[in-house]
Order: sequence, then C-alpha cells, then structure tokens
Amino acid sequence: MDSAQSRTRLIAFSSGKGGVGKTFLSLNVAVALAQRGHSVMLFDGDMGLANVHVLLGIHTEKDISDVLAGRCALAQTILKGPAGVRIVPGASGKRDVAELSMLELTRVLQGLGSLVPAADYIVIDTGAGIGTHVTTLAQLSDAIVVVVRDEPASLADAYGLIKVMYQEFGSQRFQIVVNGVSNPVRGNQIFERLQNVAMKFLGLPLELAGVIPQDSNAIAAIGRRDALLTAFPDSVGAMAVRRVAAKLEGLRVDAGSSPFLIDRLDAVSLGAVT
Repeated sequence: MDSAQSRTRLIAFSSGKGGVGKTFLSLNVAVALAQRGHSVMLFDGDMGLANVHVLLGIHTEKDISDVLAGRCALAQTILKGPAGVRIVPGASGKRDVAELSMLELTRVLQGLGSLVPAADYIVIDTGAGIGTHVTTLAQLSDAIVVVVRDEPASLADAYGLIKVMYQEFGSQRFQIVVNGVSNPVRGNQIFERLQNVAMKFLGLPLELAGVIPQDSNAIAAIGRRDALLTAFPDSVGAMAVRRVAAKLEGLRVDAGSSPFLIDRLDAVSLGAVT
C-alpha cells in the first residue's frame, strides 16, 4: 500500500460563521468514517470554545490547556467517543488557549501527529471565521469542508473564508456541505448560489460534498448526548451524513503533500515567514 493510501488524512470542518451545525457534522462524519472500518480521531480545534465533549455530555479531566502547561501529555486527554472515535478535547472558556501563538499551536499539532496508534483519519472541528487558528488548521488538511446554511450571513461569511484561503494560502479544493435544508433541491440551489459567486469573483470551482436535510432526530440526539448516527442510525439525517463521509473517504490526496504532519507544519511555517 503506498503512502497516499496508508497515511493519515486530515479533514477540516470550517464555517464562515457559527451556529451552522459544524461541530455536530464533524462529530457525525467522524462516527460515519469509524463505522466504515477506519480508525478515526476527532480533534476539537476550536481552542478556547471547545464543545465536542459538551455535545456528548462527557466530563473532561484534562484538556489542551493542561498539555500546554506541561501538566499532562496529549495522549492523556483523549476521550472515547461513539463508535470508538478518539476525541482530543480543546479547552472551553479559557482565553489564553483561545489566543495561542503559532508556536504553541504547532506544539499541539506536533503532539497530535505523534499519537499512537496513528489514525486513518483526523477530523478537525475548527473554529468559525478566518482567524489564524482556523486558517492554519485548514492549510494542514487534505480536505476543507465548509458548512453553510440557507441564510445570507452564512453564505456571505462562507465565501469570505473561501476567498481568504484561496487568495492568501493557495487552497483550491473546497467541499461544501449544505446543512438543515427542507429538501435536496433547495440544498442544491444554495450550493449553486455559492458556486456562482466563487466562479464569478475568484474563478474557483467548488465541490458539493452533500446536503443534510432538516431532521428532528438531530435535536433528539443532542438531547441524548449522542451522535445522530448511533442514536438514530436509520434517520434521513444519518443517511445523508453517511453519504458525505463516503464522498470524503473517496477524495484523492494530493501526491505532493507530505504524509507527515510535522513536514506540513514546517511548510505552513515557512509560508508564514516568506
């Protein structure tokens, strides 16, 4: 098996604005990949406002702030999530972690890349917006998934994120997930609207990773502190998430990108200096 097939793949879930269901989708796509037989790690990259563990009702003894303070190793923070997904929790409500320097962020990511056993996939739930943490995590990833809803602000901010990542960092492949729509037709219309703007002003084609319909079971799963795919595996929302996971699983990896996270970090650091 060649390195492009066997190496850890990084998938970053991002959004221009908060409240679009990014964390919920990150969790459920991670679960879907695990259910497809992969070893999966979910990294809560929303450093100061981490909430993956909150979504699951899991109490954290240690988090990223403890790692940075030298109180524990990154491996000691890992939580067991649904379907065997390993969760690396960020810190919640801690301003110093929300304002990590690039050096500190690099330390965290180096630790992530050295965890044993290595994961087939690392799903990263980034923060919302275009801050340094978000753009760095997105740059390191093999796939950038941008989550949008049927709201003008969501589409405008998603375009802003795509524009920054394309013009300032050279990212060219964006997977769009349209979340919480009434039907697939409407979801495709929303994607086409964003696609048209990206083509008109950036000359950049986007890719539709999937459309997630409105599903009352999603709210019920949150109430149960569980993933949708394990709480309601036969729901329309769960089936849609599985299609997204299958699409992301099948994406080709750029042959020119390093299989080692440390090398990718070096490349990003050099880009920031030049």
